[in-house]
Amino acid sequence: MRLKNILLVFLAFISLTMFTGCIDIVEEIFLKKDGSGKYTMRMDMSGMLDMIAMMGAMEQGEGEEGEEENPMAAMGAMGEEMDTTVYLRDAAPEMKKQFADNPGFLDKVNIRTLMSKEDGKFYMDFNLGFKNMDDIEYFYNNFDKVMASMGDDEEGAGGMGGMLGGMGGGSSDLLGSGTQRPYDYNRKKCTLVRHNTQEEDAASMEEDMNEEDKQMMEMMFGNATYRTIYHLPGKVKNMSNSEATLSSDRKTVTIEGNFMDYIDGKLRLDNTIKFK
Repeated sequence: MRLKNILLVFLAFISLTMFTGCIDIVEEIFLKKDGSGKYTMRMDMSGMLDMIAMMGAMEQGEGEEGEEENPMAAMGAMGEEMDTTVYLRDAAPEMKKQFADNPGFLDKVNIRTLMSKEDGKFYMDFNLGFKNMDDIEYFYNNFDKVMASMGDDEEGAGGMGGMLGGMGGGSSDLLGSGTQRPYDYNRKKCTLVRHNTQEEDAASMEEDMNEEDKQMMEMMFGNATYRTIYHLPGKVKNMSNSEATLSSDRKTVTIEGNFMDYIDGKLRLDNTIKFK
């Protein structure tokens, strides 16, 4: 997974706003027997909600006419309650051209943003209805295009897409394309494989991030969690990752740990899961 693509967007956000918080990442797959299903990647920023609201109000009050809007002011302008979904199929024609190599992909992706001060929730869900593992691979390796398409429809994103797009969506300095294949599924053998992509992720981030970025990442993600959840169509027979846990019905596999431990290679996500 091209984690640097995702991390650098949020590092840019944090460096602009000059505060620390916690972003928990949840990756979830609902797999059907035929290899299709739903993939969701959630950025849970609920722990930052109060600070975001406060900083947004401050930025709005200090802004001058004609100045470029600060991302914090854009977020503050959203209000305390928001629940909106952006469908990439509605992206502008010029944005759709970026997906010319896989035109049907846009119909499979939507991004939901939920912000509720009352419930203490603030998260973004990147949802993909996949036909096979090729769709997930394409999503990972074209995350910059997904962000750019989201940012194109600022009104439809409730302001969130425009803000994120303006901070890095489509910027070659912050985001790039990749060539990783994180998952494989063998229908006949009922086997789901999560490949080890951590070494490539670490090498990529080492190459693209300076010391200030690394310190910011440690400050931002030091207390963050990374969780992967697999909902399988049959009961699990065995799995290779000893750190993974199995639900009581033996159909759900979970791996969870500290995000920086994952970055450092101490938390391994690679797994071979065989089910009935």
